[in-house]
This record gives sequence, C-alpha cells and structure tokens, in this order.
Amino acid sequence: MQRVYSREIDFQSGLTGCQVISGTSAVTGGFQAFVVNNDAVITQVLNDKGVDITSTLGLSGVTITKGMLISMPKDAWFSSITLTSGSVIAYLK
Repeated sequence: MQRVYSREIDFQSGLTGCQVISGTSAVTGGFQAFVVNNDAVITQVLNDKGVDITSTLGLSGVTITKGMLISMPKDAWFSSITLTSGSVIAYLK
C-alpha cells in the first residue's frame, strides 16, 4: 500500500499544530485557520502581508459562535489574531 503525504491532510488532521488564543493581546504566527472555542468577538486579523482583513471577512463587530471555522485560502495565512472576547484554537500553517 502506498502512503500519501499531503499538507492538506496534515492540516485537516491537526498535525500542523495549534495554539489556543484567549485574552485581548495580539497573537502572531502563521495560522491557516481558527475554530471558535468559546463565542468570540474579533478585534483584528491580519493576513500574511500584514494587512487588516477583519472587515473583508465580515468579522468586524460581530460575535462568532462556538464551533465556527474561519480559514484562509491555500497559499495565504493569518499573521496576527486579536480578540475582544472569547477564545479560538488557531491551526498553524
């Protein structure tokens, strides 16, 4: 049987690693996606070029409910996530 290695499979399995984010300080890194752990309000998310994309994603001033997945396209990532409240689990790229 041939083994198949894929970055997408690793990500979907959580094998790229993750980080729980809570509190109100910016957390930087290379995050492919995040799942809302507790209902959360996002202050700001930056893309891999350092551009604020909070409004573009429709995340400004809204409560994102527990269980929601917010992801970036395949060749992009979040470089910073800042919360107003709640917590998320961010998956590394």
